[in-house]
Amino acid sequence: MKPNIILVLLDGSRWDRTNISSDFLDLQKKGTFVNNVTTTAPYTFSSVNTIFTGKYGKENGVNAYYKMFKLKDSVAFLPEILKKNGYVTSCNLISNKVISSRGFDIYESHNEYEDDLSVTHPQFLQKTFEIAAGKPIFTFLQFSKIHTATVSEVLKKYEWNDEAFYEKKDQNRIAYDNAFLSAGKYAKIIYDKLSKLNKLSNTIIIFFSDHGTGIGERFGERNYGVYLFEETIRTFYLFIGPNMIKNKKSESLLSTIDILPTILDLCEIDQLDNLPGQSVSKFLTNQTRKLIEKTNTFSETGGLQGPFPSFYEPNVFCIKS
Repeated sequence: MKPNIILVLLDGSRWDRTNISSDFLDLQKKGTFVNNVTTTAPYTFSSVNTIFTGKYGKENGVNAYYKMFKLKDSVAFLPEILKKNGYVTSCNLISNKVISSRGFDIYESHNEYEDDLSVTHPQFLQKTFEIAAGKPIFTFLQFSKIHTATVSEVLKKYEWNDEAFYEKKDQNRIAYDNAFLSAGKYAKIIYDKLSKLNKLSNTIIIFFSDHGTGIGERFGERNYGVYLFEETIRTFYLFIGPNMIKNKKSESLLSTIDILPTILDLCEIDQLDNLPGQSVSKFLTNQTRKLIEKTNTFSETGGLQGPFPSFYEPNVFCIKS
């Protein structure tokens, strides 16, 4: 049987703060951690659509904040691909704006201010397995508490040009770290739930970040989406599964365009034509010891606020090498 795929988004997690959580460090020992993955765009809508299509925003249609519903009908979409290959598909997200419902059997959202995701998401996982009745599942979970903290404690309190925010980076870092610690605890709970359900032997869990979060390093950016610096475009992926190498880490340069081909390989599904990314599944399963990194990666953005907002088209571009 094909493996279950549990894709867990720790929204807004910084690659350089993953070491502060003992829970997340323990999880890293159970799999392969790649922590130099460039997001094609440092905001959720575009980043996640790249992951689900294997294409850049210009190719899949979602390359700006106000193009969140513009996913092209002609573009293959991960839930649809998996459903055609026998999977029962489900998701629980912060909003129906995050990604299209195409291909999902169960499509739900949560209240980021009221719902305890450490309780509701394990229940959602169990419900999906029960509905699947023995078929493999693909479940996408979005942990939104870092986003919630950013909105409540930063965006609602400071304007983008309020110097008071940028002058207290140390305090901002402490507040951010507290939010990430909750993400680490949540990730451990998800792993433990799969263990209690006796699903680990045929399940691939992918904990990942869609983008980082600024804490005042750059004047004009209170969180993310305005600029294209390391703190927001560098992301991580932790792959845990029965054939994954344990306690392995790589800082080789990758891109989010590589994630879809990797998932298809891990599910033994034929690759799509003309995708720009490359699968890293052989590295994850120790069929090759060296991860061939990219020469360079591409990112783009158009901020909602900041010194030069652009709602409908990207206007900041970056090549990372």
